[in-house]
Amino acid sequence: MARRLRAPLRQAIIAAGLLVMVFSTRACQPQHNLNTPPATNWNISTVHDGDTVTAVAPDGRTERIRLLGIDAPEYRQKHGKAARAALARKVTGVPVRVTAHGRDQYNRLLGVLWIGSRNLNRELVAEGDAWVFDQSSAPADFIAAERAAQQAHRGLWATPQPLRPAEWRRAHPRTP
Repeated sequence: MARRLRAPLRQAIIAAGLLVMVFSTRACQPQHNLNTPPATNWNISTVHDGDTVTAVAPDGRTERIRLLGIDAPEYRQKHGKAARAALARKVTGVPVRVTAHGRDQYNRLLGVLWIGSRNLNRELVAEGDAWVFDQSSAPADFIAAERAAQQAHRGLWATPQPLRPAEWRRAHPRTP
């Protein structure tokens, strides 16, 4: 049984294995319906940066929430403090509704914040305080909001070629 598979057969088996991995991983990911308002009110206790908050649920539990579908500048990055302030202005002293969509690798709740029918995640993108996180899976209205903010030079788009947070983190690694 130690015979070697021919190269084309070996490549086909590898490709099939990769496809199985991709589709099984996608099945485990949360669905990104960012347009459905939820039913319960939460109180925001801390705004950490432009896309992460700590909130108190109606049942009293505290959750760290990563805003789904967006990526705001890091706090020490250019426009980071402004992005945090923009989110804080929206949620301070106002109950919000949270649509939860699973958890991320840091066990933060992935969520969309709502005030009435306003999707705050989308508003942050439209106002130039965040990027769309993943262009390939984002709703069309998020992509349109980002393009409009970019064309109007709003927020982070006032700077030519702003640096995405992932690139900024690579250039500025944390020191222990």
